[in-house]
Amino acid sequence: MGSGKSIVGRLLAHLLGFGFIDTDAEVEARARKSVARIFKDQGEPAFREIERKVVMRAAGARHHVIATGGGAVEDAEAWNALKANGIVVWLNPSIEEVVRRIVPGPAALHALADRPFLEDLADVSGLAPGTKGPALREFMEDKRKRLAERLRALLGSRIARYREADLVVEPAWELPETTARDIAKRLRAMES
Repeated sequence: MGSGKSIVGRLLAHLLGFGFIDTDAEVEARARKSVARIFKDQGEPAFREIERKVVMRAAGARHHVIATGGGAVEDAEAWNALKANGIVVWLNPSIEEVVRRIVPGPAALHALADRPFLEDLADVSGLAPGTKGPALREFMEDKRKRLAERLRALLGSRIARYREADLVVEPAWELPETTARDIAKRLRAMES
């Protein structure tokens, strides 16, 4: 969530001459609704089951870069399929950077409503219309702090699996193209 996996994955696939699969997009296509809507209508277990099937199918695709949702690693069967069939790359930006990417300003808060586990942070009812200056800064600092806490909790529940990745990339505020080129270079070095 917010690591840049979709954009970096697309760019990396292009650099390698591979296809690209975004498992969240595949889940949405299969369910004919957004990830957020699946969570709301059917719950997390239903989403995870669809996701598992999509990841298992994607893992068998040759010459593809696959971007999975962050929670896909929680399914041991899906994780093992990914590890057995390719090189797993973990994009691991700092929590602070992810917060900056997800909520660069007040206008971005509404988008949190479409992110499972973060929907409640989209609530701006405590912010009076036209609020500016210190009051707005304080409101945003509180939202970002709560978002960082939530992201740390999610990361904490997944970190052991993430650490099993074949390649860990810690992109700073660099361009996605730079990150993709770095990964491509490192993958080529692993082959030789």
